[in-house]
Amino acid sequence: MRALARLGLVLCLAVPALAQGAPALTTKDLAGSVQSARLSRTVDRLASFGTRHTLSDAFTHNRGIGAARVWLGAEFQSLTRLPGSRLVAFEDGFRVEPGPLLARPAELANLGVLLPGMDPQRRNEALVVVAHYDSRASDPADAQADAPGAVANASGVALVLEMATVLAAQQPAIGIYFVATAAGEQGRLGSQRLLQRLQAEGTRIVGMVAADAVGNSAGPGGAKNSGAVRLFSEDGIPAQESDGQRRIRELLGTANDGASRELARYLKRFGERYVDGLEGVVMLRKDRLGRIGEQDPFARAGVPAVGVAELVDNYDRLRQNVRVDGSRGFGDTAASFDPGYCARVTRMLAAGFRTLAFAPAAPTNVGLGGAGTTNARLWWTLPDDPRIAGILVFRRRADSVAWQVDAAFPKSESLTLPGVDPDNDCFAVATVDAQGNPSLPVAPRSLEF
Repeated sequence: MRALARLGLVLCLAVPALAQGAPALTTKDLAGSVQSARLSRTVDRLASFGTRHTLSDAFTHNRGIGAARVWLGAEFQSLTRLPGSRLVAFEDGFRVEPGPLLARPAELANLGVLLPGMDPQRRNEALVVVAHYDSRASDPADAQADAPGAVANASGVALVLEMATVLAAQQPAIGIYFVATAAGEQGRLGSQRLLQRLQAEGTRIVGMVAADAVGNSAGPGGAKNSGAVRLFSEDGIPAQESDGQRRIRELLGTANDGASRELARYLKRFGERYVDGLEGVVMLRKDRLGRIGEQDPFARAGVPAVGVAELVDNYDRLRQNVRVDGSRGFGDTAASFDPGYCARVTRMLAAGFRTLAFAPAAPTNVGLGGAGTTNARLWWTLPDDPRIAGILVFRRRADSVAWQVDAAFPKSESLTLPGVDPDNDCFAVATVDAQGNPSLPVAPRSLEF
């Protein structure tokens, strides 16, 4: 078993310097290389194991979580043999004790690949995309009933594998982890384990995305919507906020401008730029009502984290025993999977990750001034990153969710926006490289009266 702990060495030693020259594919071409047929193949295969309940059979070759784990491990290994692939496969096994959602001890494993970063100054930074590969039936403790889990969450795993496939030969500045996590239905145990391992290695996670049910476009009443996907994110109120920080946040009005919310806006903006026919809907809540996704452990740790889910869940399908009741069919079978829709969602995330992984480091110590005037003033500290070619200032009216304006400026550490009233607009600052790849926008955290 290849332990995740050893992958820290890959990030440190992969390449002595950032590769010169543009990657072979543009971001739009890369997004366009996503194939719905490969997504369907993954979903069909995972659903064919009958159930992937965490406590299902771990040893047979054709049914249960063990068979699914073996197949997934082989799939991730096969990605390392793609032409030009730079991916490194890993499997991180760990034991968990019984808990409220787990009746007995279990041996679990996260599986995935790492695309190492190329910038030696940022060797400890990475993006992360995950999807849990287990499934469940109506009774969360039932490890025997069929639970094919085609949409929840074979579709998410298919997305992770496909993103790794199309990005396999890329040479980003920072690393990207593509991970299928264990025991998502038993309290996000694999996601918690992944966070702990990355933290122990000293990895700074620039952004994290969890794909959960991204393959269905039909609601329970038959209405279809394959033109949008939800991007769930935390607000900007830190869990350990001091009284002084709270006062500044309230004066700035940045409760809607946390790092997770900026990542959701980023994925929307740059996904929509390169993917036709899909809107990223920035949801102003952490997840679906009453649900907690794989992104939750990361968000609680202060990592910019977003949960991605289809626009309309079909609860006749999700988390249901496979059955027919009169004229209604229940159960999360492969017949529910919409490969074209899942392909568009995958293209959005691939485009966003490719853009962000190539971008320079983000500014810090962003501040806002100009109170009592119609001239907003911004300042920030630039990181020591020679690839920074300029600055992008993002702006939206204070009653809007998504960024409405971005303006480019020469490399500097402050600027004034004449005629822009700071009372009416919200702001954020990003660095950008010569190819137009921007960092995550950073909202002001200090205020000059």
